[in-house]
Amino acid sequence: MKTNFRNIIELVEFFNTEEICVKFLKSILWVDGAKCPHCGDGEIMEYKSDFKRNRCKSCKKDFSIKAGTIFENSNIPLKKWFMAMYIFNAHKKGISSVQLAKDISITQKSAWFILQRLRHASKNLFTTEFEGTTEIDEAYIGGSESNRHAKDKKLGEKPKTVVIGMVNRDTKQVRAVKVPTAEKDFLLPKINLNVKSGSTILTDTYHAYKDLSKKYNHQTIKHSAGEYVRNDARVSFKIHTNTVEGFWSLLKRGINGTYHWVSKKHINKYLTEYSMRYNSREMNDIERFKLFCNNTQGKLLYKDLIA
Repeated sequence: MKTNFRNIIELVEFFNTEEICVKFLKSILWVDGAKCPHCGDGEIMEYKSDFKRNRCKSCKKDFSIKAGTIFENSNIPLKKWFMAMYIFNAHKKGISSVQLAKDISITQKSAWFILQRLRHASKNLFTTEFEGTTEIDEAYIGGSESNRHAKDKKLGEKPKTVVIGMVNRDTKQVRAVKVPTAEKDFLLPKINLNVKSGSTILTDTYHAYKDLSKKYNHQTIKHSAGEYVRNDARVSFKIHTNTVEGFWSLLKRGINGTYHWVSKKHINKYLTEYSMRYNSREMNDIERFKLFCNNTQGKLLYKDLIA
């Protein structure tokens, strides 16, 4: 199916009926052939009288192309989903559910659910294990203790959320995730999961990173001594963590300016959103939209989201 739209106006004009939206989704998700989401069989019959329905010839069950995707069990037209997806990817610092609700004429609750599903789908992108040289740093997301309500202070919960970020210098990709505390028992497993053993890792001199030298070529920069970039004759690269700290700056400005606050429960979804946006920064809006369409598998139920 030809999709040469260049902006949101042409996108809306292209997806002018639900049938075109369904055909487009089939061309993306079934590029290697149709498969039944119930039994996995590839013998599918499409109803001529109803473009939304398909039937598996093996298990005899009916299903929609939306089954098993972020669109499943949603009564919102695919046209609005595609508009939301385009807007979500085009806004450099994200978009609030209040604004999205106004833009595509749905309720704020539905807009929030759409955005959370889109963030859920973002985790399917840019998942390759890091090699080469990777900068790593931890950060603290959240407001000041002095701004908290008295009832929240009594709960004894820390106001800030600890997150760890990794930027690979070779692929220029970032990955960020929440951790319970900034201790090595929580930081190191995240690093081991995302960075290949034997790679080069650059961090500051925080004590939790000391054991990295057992599995990696670990180089450090001493911020406490006013050192931010160091040239070492033994290596061919500059030792610093400025790149990952630059990502923290983008993340914090985006959260403060667009969302103002994010809960600890959902912060991983926002980290995934900003990581996806950073990793696809060299794409244009349409390229990013098409990439996203190819990675919409994995449903997210509302009851699981609010549990």
